[in-house]
Amino acid sequence: MIKLLSDFTSEDEKRISEISRDFSLHKETAGILYSRGVRTDEELSAFLKPGWKRFKDPLLLKGMPEAVERVKQAVEGEETVVVYGDYDVDGISATALLTKALTELGLDVVPFVPERADGYGLSKANIDKIFDEHFPELIITVDCGISGGKEVEYIKELGADVIVTDHHELPDELPDCTIVNCKQKSGYGFESLCGAGVAYKLAYALIGTKANKYIDYATIATIADSMPLTDENRDIVYEGVKYIKSGKASPAINALIEVAAMKEINSTSLAFMVAPRINAAGRMGDASLALELLLTDDEARAKTLASKLNEFNVSRQTECDALYKAARQKVVETAFDKKIIVLSGDEWNGGLVGIIAARLVEEFSRPVILFAGKGDSLHGSARSIEAVNIYECVSACKRFLKDYGGHSQAAGITVERENYEPFKKAIEEYVEKTYDSEVFKPVKIADALVTEKFTLSLAKELERLEPCGVGNRRPMFLLNATDVTVAPLKADSPHVLIKTEYLELTYFSGGKKSDLLSSGADKSILFEPGVSTFNGREFLKGYVRDVEFTVKPTEKVVLEAFRISLLTLENDEKTPFKAEDEVVSEAKEAAKDCYGTIFALYNPLNIDKYPFLSVMDKTIYASEEKNLKNNLVVAPSKNVLTGFKTVYYLDRPLGFPYAFSGTENIVASESYA
Repeated sequence: MIKLLSDFTSEDEKRISEISRDFSLHKETAGILYSRGVRTDEELSAFLKPGWKRFKDPLLLKGMPEAVERVKQAVEGEETVVVYGDYDVDGISATALLTKALTELGLDVVPFVPERADGYGLSKANIDKIFDEHFPELIITVDCGISGGKEVEYIKELGADVIVTDHHELPDELPDCTIVNCKQKSGYGFESLCGAGVAYKLAYALIGTKANKYIDYATIATIADSMPLTDENRDIVYEGVKYIKSGKASPAINALIEVAAMKEINSTSLAFMVAPRINAAGRMGDASLALELLLTDDEARAKTLASKLNEFNVSRQTECDALYKAARQKVVETAFDKKIIVLSGDEWNGGLVGIIAARLVEEFSRPVILFAGKGDSLHGSARSIEAVNIYECVSACKRFLKDYGGHSQAAGITVERENYEPFKKAIEEYVEKTYDSEVFKPVKIADALVTEKFTLSLAKELERLEPCGVGNRRPMFLLNATDVTVAPLKADSPHVLIKTEYLELTYFSGGKKSDLLSSGADKSILFEPGVSTFNGREFLKGYVRDVEFTVKPTEKVVLEAFRISLLTLENDEKTPFKAEDEVVSEAKEAAKDCYGTIFALYNPLNIDKYPFLSVMDKTIYASEEKNLKNNLVVAPSKNVLTGFKTVYYLDRPLGFPYAFSGTENIVASESYA
């Protein structure tokens, strides 16, 4: 579903006009900022002019003064300090950042990042390993530790002090040590820093503006950990992207940009090109390699290590594809009708399940938890849709868990094998009771409706909203059309150009929908505007991000449906037919559930004949519901692929209806369309 946000009251419109006038913005840009809560002059100035001057005082974070004082004692006492991190981008970046900053103070610093197989956070085994080799007087955690109360006590028993720096949700019982966590109540005023963001704040409190040369690490981590790019995170990423563009970034980041062959540097390209390569090391079982890369100041060594991470990333992509297919098949077979998808696989790579969970969330628009492990314990990664707080869901079932941690959109979980099924049942029941079915309907946001020619001037101005990401989406626009011109981008290209009265759009992989796009169905086209440069000239560009088709029984749609009905005369798949009343009765019952069923008609004029279809999304030729939500397809065409369990043909074509590939049950009415 595409949701249009710009439904403003007269008072809203008045303020938007004032913003447009006072800040010299197009009304569309002013409306987007207003709808995102950027409304006062102070908020607008902060948003439109981000940067260093808006960074907050790190000493306002609770626990920061005590942490700074303890580090100063370590410097005076020439102590050995361990920086204990995590194996993901945020944890590795935070470890490297704080290690470098502490080294500038003259400290003997030992960076430590566990491997994914060791599990998340502090562990007794890793603590023993550290003390056997280094016997530190102080351990500082980054991006972990807030749930490690027992482990903190163990460290103290061994004779070392602990400073926990973290950004994850606060447990009921906090560790008994100095804690710097942006989630704690304080005068700081911002709770959404990432782990490396908190580490950067500690570094700044210790070495002042010298810490700014590590802003690239804080930037990559903020983006990779899906932190909202609002408030101070916007300032951090704005300055970080600018710093990276200037060529002043660390040898590690420059080497990763080179090996990824990045043509453009912005928050999006860093998220999709640099972050996965850092993450690949931990996911493939060698997080220390990524840590070594981020710590090195040698450009040649950085290039060598970046190449190795690139190889890891290629292997990771291959394994991910196989794991995704296996997990998706399990969804279709066993979890298609659940509001939360919980699956496990003994042979699955625990380093990859988080990536696959995120892909399944995007496809099925439901929270997903995937577990891996062969022993007595299973380790899981949870990802969620915006409307479902997965941390709260997991917390509600913590009685079955060995360990867990995370935030609203992601969590890490450890469960004993014997408790896996009880946990699965409990969290399925919790989500079923807590969340209404409507929140699982995939929603894509359009910031404004296009009703006149889209201009290059507006597209250029919208670039001022960068950096974009979580919490500050790239602006999207909606245009409505029925008749559009569709043509391949070039000969044999899977991509198409769509010409509308407002602008020309590129639709990547849109060739497979050419028939739909050329049909008489009404089209709601969601697109992202942009600017391209060629031979020194700037051009308006637009990229299609989604298309919704609304089927009404217009003359053109009726004729197109009749054409498909004629084609079914060539179909040699002899589908058995049942009495119309029997089919309709079964279909009504199936419609009471949310997922797994397609309802099909060959005559669009019959849509109003069945009132239970009125609440469903409707399209022509093929189902657009990737998340397996029930929907109506008018005139389904040949070789339509689905993962749906059942198809109900409520009327009969001239020949035999086409089978939907992958469906288990086909129920067809004997009544002709």
